[in-house]
Amino acid sequence: MAKKIYKGSQRPGNLTVTQLISKIGPYAVRACMNTGILASVAIGQAIKESANGNDYKAFVFNNYFGHMASGSWSGDSVTAKQSGAGPYWRIYPTIEAAFEAHVKNLQQGRYKLQGVALKKTPLAQLNALQKAGYNVGADKHTYATAINKIINTYNLDEFDNRMLAMERQSNPNGLAFREQDGITRALRNLFG
Repeated sequence: MAKKIYKGSQRPGNLTVTQLISKIGPYAVRACMNTGILASVAIGQAIKESANGNDYKAFVFNNYFGHMASGSWSGDSVTAKQSGAGPYWRIYPTIEAAFEAHVKNLQQGRYKLQGVALKKTPLAQLNALQKAGYNVGADKHTYATAINKIINTYNLDEFDNRMLAMERQSNPNGLAFREQDGITRALRNLFG
């Protein structure tokens, strides 16, 4: 595990929201398939939490969600503090790895207890995330509303529809995750 000190600009990117969506959308869909997590939610979070993909953590190190490199993290990490005194952020080798880690995180612990993956709409998932304490920042009480506005503004539900179609094609029963009965979804949420 290498710890790096980043010395460049805090916002090295110059992506528009539309460019970021095109860049990360397919990865979000694949990472969210058959997990219950909606791709629109993950994409909306990435847009907000990475300054449209232009924050150095996202643009240079594929960390679109501000995942910190805590004690359980065994990969490389980076800080922008020249002293090297942290905080340290996870470095992901690919966009796909970042989305896979994020979705896995949303399926565990307090998010699992709030049933985030069992909620069927973006706003219901976002409200469950907010209730579970996902965001501890200044906007923690308006987080769900802010992400939902991004989802609606950029029609991110089209990625949910794409994901549902892919799930129907790949699942033996021909049903998308959220179309399966509640017992099946609950068991999958509990046991993976």
